[in-house]
Amino acid sequence: MSRTESEEFVIGCVSLLSNKLNQIGDSILPDITFRQWFLLMMISKMELQEKSINSIAEFTGTTRQNVKKMLIPLENKGYVNIGKSNSDARALKVELTEKTYQYFSDNDEATARASNKLFSSFSDAEIYNLVCTLKKLLCCFETYGKGRENNE
Repeated sequence: MSRTESEEFVIGCVSLLSNKLNQIGDSILPDITFRQWFLLMMISKMELQEKSINSIAEFTGTTRQNVKKMLIPLENKGYVNIGKSNSDARALKVELTEKTYQYFSDNDEATARASNKLFSSFSDAEIYNLVCTLKKLLCCFETYGKGRENNE
């Protein structure tokens, strides 16, 4: 396989893995989709005091429109509160509710079991190497994105 064919394989494989991960997650998690759960997890990892739709979009590497589209059903189900920002009248702040933290707690064991089952054939060294490789790939995407912004 040539270098270009290998790179194309990686891109295709990452896309297929994303779809499969969503399927597995959707089958494990009750009430919300895997993508919604992942968005809530990412928001919970943000260090900003006040989280806005824009800062969430930037943090998760997606668009403001995608974040807002995903947050509205989560707000309707009581997982987030969306309101006017205290610091910027143009921005919408997002707060996770107690229901979200309870959801994480209630489903932590099931998600850990599924993750352990999924990666059961990997050694600790293979997991470590995969993590390093994925971090490097994420950095490549960031560099690629910055290069595109500078060329526009």
